[in-house]
Amino acid sequence: MPTFIVERPAGSAWVAGVDTREQPLWDEHAAFMDDLFARGSVVLAGPLVDGAGDAVVVMEAASAREVRELLAPDPWVVDNLLGVGEIREWRIFLDARS
Repeated sequence: MPTFIVERPAGSAWVAGVDTREQPLWDEHAAFMDDLFARGSVVLAGPLVDGAGDAVVVMEAASAREVRELLAPDPWVVDNLLGVGEIREWRIFLDARS
C-alpha cells in the first residue's frame, strides 16, 4: 500500500494561542482520526510544535485522491479549523517500526 505525507495547514477557524486539544470540536476530530488510525489508514499524525496549528499526517491509501476523500469528512476540515494541503507519495527505505 502506498504511503503519503499529508500537510494539514491551520484553517481560518483555528484559534491562535489555544492548545490543539483545547480547539473547538477537538473531541469530534480526535474520534474521527482515531477511527482512521484503527482502520490502518493513519500511520502517524500530530501537530507541529511551533504553535501555528499546522499538522502532518502519514497515511497509507491506494492514491492521493483516496487520502483526500478519507480526510474530507474530518470535523476540523468541515468547520475550517484544519485543511488538507499538499499530499505527496513517500517511498520509505528505512523504517524502525517494522
